[in-house]
Amino acid sequence: MDKKNTGKRWIAVLIAVVIFAISLVSNGITSSMEEEKAEELFTDKFNQFTKQTQKTIKGTNTDEKILVIDVDGMIADTPDSYLSDGFNYDFFMKELDKIKEDSTIKAAIIRVNSPGGSVYISEQMKNKILEVKEQTQIPIYTVMEEMAASGGYYISAPTDRIYASNETLTGSIGVIMSTYNLKGLFDKYGIKEENITSGKFKDLGSQGKEMTKEDREILQNLINGAYERFVNVVAEGRGMKTDDVKKIADGRVYDGSQAVENGLVDKIGDINMAIDDLTKELELTDPMVYSEESGLSSFASLFQKVGDNINKKSSSDLQVLDKLMNDDNMPKPMYMYGE
Repeated sequence: MDKKNTGKRWIAVLIAVVIFAISLVSNGITSSMEEEKAEELFTDKFNQFTKQTQKTIKGTNTDEKILVIDVDGMIADTPDSYLSDGFNYDFFMKELDKIKEDSTIKAAIIRVNSPGGSVYISEQMKNKILEVKEQTQIPIYTVMEEMAASGGYYISAPTDRIYASNETLTGSIGVIMSTYNLKGLFDKYGIKEENITSGKFKDLGSQGKEMTKEDREILQNLINGAYERFVNVVAEGRGMKTDDVKKIADGRVYDGSQAVENGLVDKIGDINMAIDDLTKELELTDPMVYSEESGLSSFASLFQKVGDNINKKSSSDLQVLDKLMNDDNMPKPMYMYGE
């Protein structure tokens, strides 16, 4: 992981520390409290919220375990993945690594509820799944919940079996790259973008100018390459011919029953069916089915509420312009539904 994202993640943790400090004050800790007691209480409270927790879903046999790993939210590797609508990528990768280290884990279920996201992160997750399958030879199933689209399907395709509800939205096999053309707003306020570049395409995707035909062709080629790789992942994972995948890979979503018909999903069912099937097929005896949660994810709802309140405030043209120019809006390929 690069230093930039690591630094940002520590910023997220520091923000969490501040919030805890405020909450302690609100709960009666004042300057009159002895410093040692305040420090002890703060440390205890912080550790409670940041430690990893384990939840037993069913079963009691700890010698035969089924690990459930959740992918809930947008697939990304940013501080936001701890705080709002993204899942914890690092935690996901570490959970998969545990399968290689714990011989009592006899199977794993990846429970997906995601519209997709980063092309790069989706690929890293797919590679990790294949690595664990090859090294452990244990079955890894996917259970799709409300949505497992685009990148959510990309990471599901390599698993050994896929379950979905009739009402699950899945598929959306394809790539999207979005950007903004702010030239109209620039013109309105007399703003002109001036770029000094070493080559004619160095400012490719700049928001202050119209996209040229050549610009579009370059970006389209990037999209086409990512699309072909997506199709190959599905073909290999599902045992299909690439031509057959392309017939259904036009970006549309399918419900669960349609996905079964076109070969993207194996069975209509939920996590209980997947657990029952694994128990019977592996001849397990009351296996302990469990999931783990990173403590940092407990901050998600709190930060989401703060963000919602901020977003409720009205914005002028200039505020919108400032936000768009300062956000990371450079065009990049995404395995994403509803971008």
